[in-house]
Amino acid sequence: MDTARHEAAVVSPGVDDDPTAAVNRWVIGPMTALNRDILAGREPPDAFPAMVQHAVGPLLDTPERYGPRDTCQLLVLLGLVGAGLGRHFQERHPAHRATPERAFDVGVGVGVEPIGFLEYFHRLAEHSGTGHPHRDTYASLTRWNLPPSEAWWGGARLAVLPGVFDDGALRTYTAAVDEVRFFELIKLSETFERAVNLAVGPLADGSVDLLGAEALHRLGVAALLLEGMRKLNADFAALPPAEGLSAGHFMDVFRQFAVHWRPGDVPPSGALDPEALERDLVLGTEAPGFREHLHRMGPGLLPAERDRLAAVADVPALTELVLQRCDPEDGLAQATQTQLRMLVGRFPVLAALHLVLQANARMSGVHLMLSKRYLFNPQRARDRSGYGDPGVVSNRRGTTGMDETALEHLTRVRQHHPLVALRGLPTAELEVLTGLAALRADAPGDLSAAVGFDGTSALRQRPTADDLTGPARPAEGAP
Repeated sequence: MDTARHEAAVVSPGVDDDPTAAVNRWVIGPMTALNRDILAGREPPDAFPAMVQHAVGPLLDTPERYGPRDTCQLLVLLGLVGAGLGRHFQERHPAHRATPERAFDVGVGVGVEPIGFLEYFHRLAEHSGTGHPHRDTYASLTRWNLPPSEAWWGGARLAVLPGVFDDGALRTYTAAVDEVRFFELIKLSETFERAVNLAVGPLADGSVDLLGAEALHRLGVAALLLEGMRKLNADFAALPPAEGLSAGHFMDVFRQFAVHWRPGDVPPSGALDPEALERDLVLGTEAPGFREHLHRMGPGLLPAERDRLAAVADVPALTELVLQRCDPEDGLAQATQTQLRMLVGRFPVLAALHLVLQANARMSGVHLMLSKRYLFNPQRARDRSGYGDPGVVSNRRGTTGMDETALEHLTRVRQHHPLVALRGLPTAELEVLTGLAALRADAPGDLSAAVGFDGTSALRQRPTADDLTGPARPAEGAP
């Protein structure tokens, strides 16, 4: 084993360096190289725990001695290290998948004491005060890992998702550009979702009058933000594999690091994006079994995320509130086109919410398309060829267990929302009625430019008179 090559960045921190920065350098450089070498067969799988103990373990202080920022940074870094330990152990023999915790028990002592990796991570998570799970998770792997991201509209910052590093770097498993681009897509998408939730949330909680002008404006901005998010994801899918993400890398490299650390725990997954979960609850587009799914995902979320979702789940959805206020006598499904026009003329909020639900349904369709392109369709081809599904993480379903049929059903639920009858009216007519047409006219041609990393949103310097009323609430779950 080429020990010098894989440990070089951390054995001796410089005068102006610190242990956390040294671990960061090892994760960004030598660790990714070691992962690549093991996956290519140039190094044996047991090289990884040996290098963790030799190169990283001595750098770590007692968990309780770190400050808040270093603690959160180490949760990101050691989450990636733990994913490597788990994957390489489980790939050595199929039987190892039944006892994933053994990956951390043999020859991996870290810290000054030293102590086992799982115990160290457990104490670090507890010391962070964030309620971080005792393994890698979506919040630290994606949101904390990447630089801060922002959503802007009309010169106002609508949302921000924090990061815990200030180096502008992105930590990955193998340093492949596929992983960098995919991580960026996930966090930018969540930033869009956060801005949408902050826009419509005051309507659902009663702080904005559902029948007032501000409600129409907020719903219009939300619809355009969802359009921007859809374009961001559709543009990503349209990239050739060499410029975006190859299905092979996604299935055989990226996903295979989302292993269990203990039997039955919840690995990191895009399904743990709390903003997407909240949007379904707020809009009332949840599928049957959605609450049970939330309960299963709970251990993989931060407490602040669980609390926010529980609060939203306990109140009526926005669609239900709007229908209660507008009170169509015979229901929308039985109304004629003339009756529908009269109804939305009296209550434009119905049309505005319909446009949001339609934009949400179209975004759901793009998400399903991405899942089919990068996961389900290639796996079907593998099954037909006899290659099967040999990875330690199954490619026949999502990391949290959701399969293609479940995703298709969820997409249909979002498409057949409670206001679907309004599809009988021309979209352009509804956009004029609700003011969305005026918002669109003042918006840039590329709505995906509403989000960016660390102040790079193209809309940041585009002041107009149409920003949202009142300051945006801060992002929740920040360390």
